[in-house]
Amino acid sequence: MTHFALNLLLAIVWMLLFGEFSLPNLFAGLAVGFLAIFISRPLLGSQRYVRAVGGTLRLAFGFLGELVVANLQLARDILRPHPPFQPGFLAYDASDLGPTETVLLANLVSLTPGTISVDLDDLGEMLYVHSLYAGDAEATRRGIRRLANLIHAALGEAPGAPQPEESEWRPSSS
Repeated sequence: MTHFALNLLLAIVWMLLFGEFSLPNLFAGLAVGFLAIFISRPLLGSQRYVRAVGGTLRLAFGFLGELVVANLQLARDILRPHPPFQPGFLAYDASDLGPTETVLLANLVSLTPGTISVDLDDLGEMLYVHSLYAGDAEATRRGIRRLANLIHAALGEAPGAPQPEESEWRPSSS
């Protein structure tokens, strides 16, 4: 039985004990079940599951933080008389991510204002991103790397080492 299934089973037992099948009671049961799994992790071997749950929460809150900051920055820059935009394309090395993780990263990048995932090479190793702030390509890559590290943490893995510098950005023709 997977640890998530065990957590879900414990949540269902929690709801049966209280006799109330509601969403708040389900979340309470999941929290109590997770606490039980956390306490018994040496016996169950659930260290990776515990790390993955913590990583998933960090991914959710980390992405929400990035989203808020990017929205505020873009709104501020749009309202300026002379916006500091330097649009362009940049390549990001995503070779340390699997196919599902690469798709998740591309979607998170596209959801962040000011950036959009444009293409992925045939091998699935280079993600091409268009950014309004490509003039500071390293800052954009660091932001994408933070998201990739959060994805690694959500899988219960250690974050990847910093990647070597990718190819330089090219200004877009807009």
